[in-house]
Amino acid sequence: MADRPSPWQQPPGRPKKLAQRKAERLARRAQYWGDRLAAARDTGPEAFAAMIFDRARRELDRLPEAQREKAFEALADAVDRVRETHAQ
Repeated sequence: MADRPSPWQQPPGRPKKLAQRKAERLARRAQYWGDRLAAARDTGPEAFAAMIFDRARRELDRLPEAQREKAFEALADAVDRVRETHAQ
């Protein structure tokens, strides 16, 4: 019995580190959106654009109010840059 240290002398054992769990969750989310965007791209450019705007709206709705205003401005600027770049 003296060979085993007491439980309070051992660090808690986790099967996975929290950072690894977060990285795996983010990778799953990226894979999910990648698959959905690929399917929408196969359907057509309108479906692809609709998917991107839906995803942007969902992400913007999750932000706190102060960050949301800045994010909406950044999104509007990005859309303006795309329009200017591809205007004929």
